[in-house]
Amino acid sequence: MPNNRIYYAIQAVKMKPCQTNDGGTSYTYAGTERVLRGIQSIGITSNFNLEQVYQLGQVELYDQVEEVPDIEVTLSKVIDGTRLVYNVANDGSTYGNSNGKNLAELTNRRCDVALGIWDDTRFITSGTAAYYVVCTGMYVSAVTYNFVTDGNLSEDVTLVGNHKKWSLNTGGGITSFSSGIGTTAETKRVARRWSISRGDTLLPSGTGGGINGTWGSGLHVNSMTLSTTLGREAINELGRRTPYYRYVSFPVEVTAEFEVTATEGDNVDADDFETQTGCEAAKATNLRDHAIKVVVCDANVTPAATGYVIDLGTKNKLTSVNYTGGDTGGGNATITYSYQTFNFFTVASPAV
Repeated sequence: MPNNRIYYAIQAVKMKPCQTNDGGTSYTYAGTERVLRGIQSIGITSNFNLEQVYQLGQVELYDQVEEVPDIEVTLSKVIDGTRLVYNVANDGSTYGNSNGKNLAELTNRRCDVALGIWDDTRFITSGTAAYYVVCTGMYVSAVTYNFVTDGNLSEDVTLVGNHKKWSLNTGGGITSFSSGIGTTAETKRVARRWSISRGDTLLPSGTGGGINGTWGSGLHVNSMTLSTTLGREAINELGRRTPYYRYVSFPVEVTAEFEVTATEGDNVDADDFETQTGCEAAKATNLRDHAIKVVVCDANVTPAATGYVIDLGTKNKLTSVNYTGGDTGGGNATITYSYQTFNFFTVASPAV
């Protein structure tokens, strides 16, 4: 009997990493096929690209040329002691674990993503899915990590590709969906604000566009957001309909944003160097490079240990600082510091 509805308890997401062979459309599957844990939502968008052709002598449409479709998959996951979506999508035993690898090292990595749907009378996804869809040859296009004080720490990932099939053996790495979350309910310790390792996390503090204060001394961080968008431009060739490659559009911007509770002002000087002359003006600067690294503890192991590391390198510079709030409505004043770097973005997470 068909389902009356689809809701969270009867869905599961499976992923298997792969890599394109020599710019072709076949893939080498070298990673572990796994059901993703901690997934909060999934969205699949299919855009069919049509180009209109008209001709002299008639106003009616002459033809609509169908290009290859664009498939976009968006995934949201809580940070919970299991492997991050970004790492699963970019893993592969032949090509090496993706932990700590930079953007250029992972540019050719791809993955299959499958969504399984079970009967709506199930209380856990196990056995064979009643329906499933597989998106093959997907590239990571964007990733964001959100660290907040009033909720769970989370990851958002966007993947792009050109191929999607429902309930069919696609010939790819995921040819069926015969396993879900399991037969027994499981629990994990989800990371929240107290999971941030303040001793290991590096914030852009100090002079030259840094955050005012340090951990445990005048600094009260409300939220942190680290993100990058890879672009993924298609390269086409004559004689083939699908793109043979979707490359990362270097240079890639990487951004970080920190909101803190204001206690002393933003402590950032913005000098127009009007008083500087000669060589003094040439060397004058408001900003300097800062290191940014966020480390999250994993409370699912004994003793608790480092679970996640998102590293933006040492060349991050302030792009804006915004002091706001503290108005007569009774709210607190906050300061938002925004930073930018390029091409450096590494992620490491537990193997489970």
